[in-house]
Amino acid sequence: MLKPRVIAILLLLLIIVGCQKEEHMDKQEIEKIASAVAATYMKDEEDIDFVPKDVEFLGGEDLSTVLVHGHAKDKDKKKEMSVMVDYGDDYRVTGYGYY
Repeated sequence: MLKPRVIAILLLLLIIVGCQKEEHMDKQEIEKIASAVAATYMKDEEDIDFVPKDVEFLGGEDLSTVLVHGHAKDKDKKKEMSVMVDYGDDYRVTGYGYY
């Protein structure tokens, strides 16, 4: 009787740990793709060589938008910029700005 409970608990723990790893991988994948999309968009649409530094997920469960922070290559590196990417809408760039 004790053996099935132990097996059930172990299986439950494996499922929980597996889901957490999958969620973390998804975040890394989103960051990687969003950074590439932001750099390509800025080069193709604005003729700016954008160098991504980091990615910020905007809050809320229903929000599927990230800000890719970085700067323009070979220009004033003090002029930071962000590109807004909606990964829920097939990684569509919705805007960018300087700060």
